[in-house]
Amino acid sequence: MTLSRKSIEYHGSRIFALIFGLTLHLVATPALAQPSQSLLLSGDIISQTQQLSVREQLNVISNINSQRSAEAKALIESLEQQHSQQPLANINALRLTLLHCFNLLEFGEFNQAITLAKQGEMKARQFKYDTARPYFIQCQADAHQSLGNTLQEQQLTEEALRLAKRYSEKQAIVNSLYARSRQNTSLENYNSAIEDLRFALDIYNEAQNQFQHWYLLPKSFIQSEISNVFFSMGDYVEALHFSEAAYKDISLFGKIKSTVAINLAIMHIALNDKSKVLYYLNKAEDFSKNINIGSEIDAADQDARLAIIHLYVDDYDIAEQLALSSIKLFTKYQEQINVMRIKRTLAKVYFAQHKDIQALSLLNEIIEQATELKQFSDLEEFNQIISQYYAEQKQFESAYLFQVQRFDAAKQAAAKLNNAHFMQYKARITAQSEASTIPEKPLNNINQNLTIAVLIILFLSVGLVLFLVRKPKHLNIEEQEESQQQCIDNMLNSAKQGHYQLTLLLLNINHINTMDLAFIIPRLKHTLREQDKLFRHNTDEIIIILPHTSPAGAARVATQIEQVLSEWKTALKVNIGIAGLQQLDTFDVLVKKAVINQLNKIKSQETSYSHDEN
Repeated sequence: MTLSRKSIEYHGSRIFALIFGLTLHLVATPALAQPSQSLLLSGDIISQTQQLSVREQLNVISNINSQRSAEAKALIESLEQQHSQQPLANINALRLTLLHCFNLLEFGEFNQAITLAKQGEMKARQFKYDTARPYFIQCQADAHQSLGNTLQEQQLTEEALRLAKRYSEKQAIVNSLYARSRQNTSLENYNSAIEDLRFALDIYNEAQNQFQHWYLLPKSFIQSEISNVFFSMGDYVEALHFSEAAYKDISLFGKIKSTVAINLAIMHIALNDKSKVLYYLNKAEDFSKNINIGSEIDAADQDARLAIIHLYVDDYDIAEQLALSSIKLFTKYQEQINVMRIKRTLAKVYFAQHKDIQALSLLNEIIEQATELKQFSDLEEFNQIISQYYAEQKQFESAYLFQVQRFDAAKQAAAKLNNAHFMQYKARITAQSEASTIPEKPLNNINQNLTIAVLIILFLSVGLVLFLVRKPKHLNIEEQEESQQQCIDNMLNSAKQGHYQLTLLLLNINHINTMDLAFIIPRLKHTLREQDKLFRHNTDEIIIILPHTSPAGAARVATQIEQVLSEWKTALKVNIGIAGLQQLDTFDVLVKKAVINQLNKIKSQETSYSHDEN
């Protein structure tokens, strides 16, 4: 009988190990199926990729779409031709349509991208792959952003983000947060932009390992955009940190490589470090020689930015050639605002070449154009350039006239910005009102292959039963505490490495009835955001950790918590300690700071009470 029991346990262990191995293989397969770095950098990437399976080809296209757009386009066309002769599986056909949509954006085909995105979303509903919908909606939003349709862009981005959260599509969440942060940067909502980007960076690894891959921006894009926001805020140290991180990231291999090098050169212009400007200028030009940019829009943008750098390093003839090349390409694609802005750079080049008449003629032309297009921020800058010129020439009456026009443009720019903020607010309200309505029935929505999901659940259930039969004991208290401490340490380390704010709240619960806690804790968790974490520190205290939150923001959260606790009519006022994380703080130091904050509040209350009695 003993031998029989041992035999059962032995075979049970082997079955469990086999089931666990199969499950791990199925879960890990999507991550392992990603293309190798050598393939992504290959000179003959098209021929090598075409030898792979359809699913693997789609993964390659997704990885190179925003970096090697021309090669991605060729691979998409090849698969579409294959699909017309022998239809692909629904999920592969849908993903091909999605990648085609994002590829059209790279080549300035914005109206075509909007049409394809609408068709793709309809197909997603038809095939019952609702999880693909936020990606198609975001493709539409990006196209509207390029066309200057601000309200449509904002509404579609908010809708894409809402659906992405609903279906737990981490890749779609990252893409939409990136898009929303760019909107916020253009509206000078820099804190909101940084918060979105840092959250996108936090969940990026989870997004990469998502079971069903759809489309995900390279990590270096997120880092580069964080750098741009800090640069706009005038924080050049943080801007350099994130640009250098993007420069070293493995996802930086295509046209983004020269873009980041150009960004670094422009940042060093702001720091007036000519040697570093020249270093990154040489790097950018070396990268450009070895990379097929593919899109003329991208080439025009790169030439425009290189013209600014060559102007700074006194290469006026090269700057002029680059500016004229950029104007020609932007004009071809009817990019009026970009044409206007590169003409500003060309006017500066003309001033440097002592071609004052040509420079003034160009500035007057773009002032008229900016007025017509109602680009008041640009108009403010153009008037400032021409006013400064007249002041240097001692023509103070003309300088004053253009300064007056500059101040008027600044006033109108502020009004336009306020209106844009209102439009953004309206877009979010619309998305929230739609989210609050009764949700549509999922109609057998399939996020992943349903058969595999059922098998995984079945295997895990059998494995769990065998495991419990073999070793039926629960996780002990020491292991639970260790797991909780590990989670806390990970959150603190992530905040330090990501250079974002984190605040800890400390609540005393020794005066709260134990039975009430069973109801209070779920209510508190409901008050918090998804990324916030609540821990039972000991029998008398609760710890709440708030990532991406300043102490001022945490104070508002504390007020909400006090309102929740007031529902239970506790006899004593709850004093919530608040502590903001510094780079050298450990968890214990953070708790001590929160306790000191708590004691200071109690002392302040006692002093106030004493004054009232007197």
